[in-house]
Amino acid sequence: MDPGNIKLVIWDLDNTFWSGTISEGSVQSNPDHIKLVRSLTDCGIINSICSKNTFEIAADKLKELEVYDYFVFPSIDWTSKGQRIRNLIQDMSLRAENVLFIDDEITNVEEAKHYSPQIMVASPGDIHELIEFAAVSEKKDLQHKRLTQYKLLEKKGAEQKKYDKNDDFLYASNIKVDIVEDCISELERIHELISRSNQLNYTKKRVSKDELKQLLGSKDARCSYVSVNDKFGNYGIVGFYAILKGELEHFTFSCRVMGLGVEQYVYSKLNCPPLTVVGDVAVNVISAAAPLWINTGNAPENIAAETGNLTAGNAKFLFKSACDFSQTIAYIKNGNWFHCEFDYVNTARENVIEGHNHSVFIVGLKDFSAAVRKEMLDDCVFYDSEIFAGSIFSRKYDIVFLSTLPESYAGIYKKKNSDIKVSVGSYLFPLTDKRYWAGLIGGKYYSASNKFTVEYLKEFTEKYEFQGKTTPEDYCRRIGKILNDLDQNTKLCLILGVEFPCEKNTDPFYKDRHISHAQLNKAIREMAHNNPRLLLLDLNHTVKSQNDFTYNLNEFTSRVNYDLSKKVISIINESVDTKIESYSSLFVFFDEVLNAARKFAKNLIPRDSAIYDNFKLAYYKLSRKSK
Repeated sequence: MDPGNIKLVIWDLDNTFWSGTISEGSVQSNPDHIKLVRSLTDCGIINSICSKNTFEIAADKLKELEVYDYFVFPSIDWTSKGQRIRNLIQDMSLRAENVLFIDDEITNVEEAKHYSPQIMVASPGDIHELIEFAAVSEKKDLQHKRLTQYKLLEKKGAEQKKYDKNDDFLYASNIKVDIVEDCISELERIHELISRSNQLNYTKKRVSKDELKQLLGSKDARCSYVSVNDKFGNYGIVGFYAILKGELEHFTFSCRVMGLGVEQYVYSKLNCPPLTVVGDVAVNVISAAAPLWINTGNAPENIAAETGNLTAGNAKFLFKSACDFSQTIAYIKNGNWFHCEFDYVNTARENVIEGHNHSVFIVGLKDFSAAVRKEMLDDCVFYDSEIFAGSIFSRKYDIVFLSTLPESYAGIYKKKNSDIKVSVGSYLFPLTDKRYWAGLIGGKYYSASNKFTVEYLKEFTEKYEFQGKTTPEDYCRRIGKILNDLDQNTKLCLILGVEFPCEKNTDPFYKDRHISHAQLNKAIREMAHNNPRLLLLDLNHTVKSQNDFTYNLNEFTSRVNYDLSKKVISIINESVDTKIESYSSLFVFFDEVLNAARKFAKNLIPRDSAIYDNFKLAYYKLSRKSK
């Protein structure tokens, strides 16, 4: 065992973490082991579990000991441990040589070594060595940022399993990449990346802090760090590059963003400079296009232009919706004509900001005074200052595409003795109803990842009263005002929701959503009948069966998104003096054929393998050259 190389400790439970066998009765906890798990977490070392037990029984005991939340990816069932440990390491994007497995049964230890030959192993008698190591190690992660990051990966992994195709999951993840030149303030984190990263460290050049500081201050070097967030949360600073004399001196990324395509995205945005790869890397980068699912027009306005994000400056069309429609825009050749205001993650609070695309917010955006804006921000942790930067009224667009989908689920609240209205979460679980507080705080009910507390919910309830969800009559009135506030030459295209249920999803959050869609759609169609400025993008003309859904009522297959992109193009070309086009359907055909081949070959070419990634990126490059 080499404690200095450990990034993850996997614990057996019975006769290892505690004394005795929990399925046979009570067990005796070991305070030193509980203290060790917490101390390792403070050091930035993650803890997990691989135990043969009944999950609920073991988890309840760990919760009783107040240590359960310190573990990630717990694997607790009665199957053999070798393959489970190998899969756990893969799910966490780690290398076996950086993992320690502790178990009292020699059979389990040998099985783990068989499936992961480079794994470190130990018996309960060796734990004292780990305790001594943790006692003298630097406590450099007292805020438990690494634990938070792996909790994020755990949540993300569970969500990913709900998708048949990895690309559909990536498009739905709303991945945003920031490339920032001001590196000196992040010297410590960048040095840690260069020193510790291996799987995605392409040049393997290790430098001291002084050497790195000198590099960052050199006029001859072009340096930037990379940060990433998606709808699941904020990954923080996960990458760094330095270019000297036109070549990449450093090009390194954290393994926790492996599989997102971040390294290929950055390499493409740098115009694929010369790169000498040293040793093995988990994912190769090639001279090819950037992955289409990253920064698909929905990044914040303040990101540097070199990242390739769209700004409103040259846009002719505005798209306001959840990030689910980012893939639709990705299939349109003239993507630079679209400015997209999708739902996004507030990186400071790690919550999803979605209220800016609801009609109760849009209808007042043009009239909000500075005092009202401040009042809303003071009251609402689910809003942030960026939502007031919406450009629907401040810029002139030919067509504004606005999703009606939030209207059928979001709860609306009115401030007492005021005209202020806000929307958040689901109307099924009101913030002002104490019966739902525990579920909203604990994550049982949909809350857009807001970290509510009892104190906040009490305060909010004192100030606001629940008004349900949007009614068809209210929505039509709001749309009338929005049309009036828009430039009179701008047309408004409303996106109408699907009117039959998605059988794949029985989550209460989607209860009767299709019925609400149908009621709202009926009123909108009647309103649009005699209004030439009101256009419709009706999902019911494209989404026809259960096979068109990926996971829920608002997320669709690549084929459907491609067909929707053609609908968008048709609406534009018929309504304004503009000619735009979609990419070839071969893009979708390739994805579908390869997915079918993968299933037929029983994972002969895994979709998350370097072979698949390189093949697909090369295809994209070839396709674009042929256009």
